[in-house]
Amino acid sequence: MALPVFQPVPQFNFTVTMWDAPASNDAGSILTSVASAAINVVTQFLFGAFSEIQGLNADIEIETYQEGGRNTKPRRFFKHAKYQNLVLKHGVTSSTAIWDWYEQIRTGVKKVRKNGMIILYDRGGPGLVGAGLPGLDRIPTAAWIFDNALPERVQGPTLNAKSNEIAIETLEMSHEQLQRLSLSMIPGFSDINSALGGVAGAGASAALGATAALA
Repeated sequence: MALPVFQPVPQFNFTVTMWDAPASNDAGSILTSVASAAINVVTQFLFGAFSEIQGLNADIEIETYQEGGRNTKPRRFFKHAKYQNLVLKHGVTSSTAIWDWYEQIRTGVKKVRKNGMIILYDRGGPGLVGAGLPGLDRIPTAAWIFDNALPERVQGPTLNAKSNEIAIETLEMSHEQLQRLSLSMIPGFSDINSALGGVAGAGASAALGATAALA
């Protein structure tokens, strides 16, 4: 069966949302925590207006075993998964939330890890109202979730009063897992999918439904 071809989004924005990770945070509970965190007003959120993200990579380390008597080719086995640090950059604002989190970890006052979600959406698509997460006001195209993150490095800007460049702050996080999600698992996606019936037509709705099934 031939897979449908989807065109990449030419213009995009993205949102980053982080919340306190539960004490027990295995792979099964991570995905369910997405929806529960989205509706739990007690959860500590970090909403980041970041301009750049690096490190959306997942690797597998392969172990080589040379089996005796099998000289023509070695055996290859899965050893473990590896994830690069996530590096997020944004312009300096009056918010100290990222530095506060770093200080909590450094001083041991509150050793809270963060789960998070990154949603990429079509900047040129139709506007949508009533989505599940703040900033999700366009058609989502892709989503990633990471868990048990710690702020490994917070880097302030290089200050030069003679320059007209925006002062950039960098957060580097070490985490334990990165997954790309099916769009149907994004909080508020069902509302968006329903809204598409009147905004983008049945064709766009069907295309997004197929994307969610294949992701």
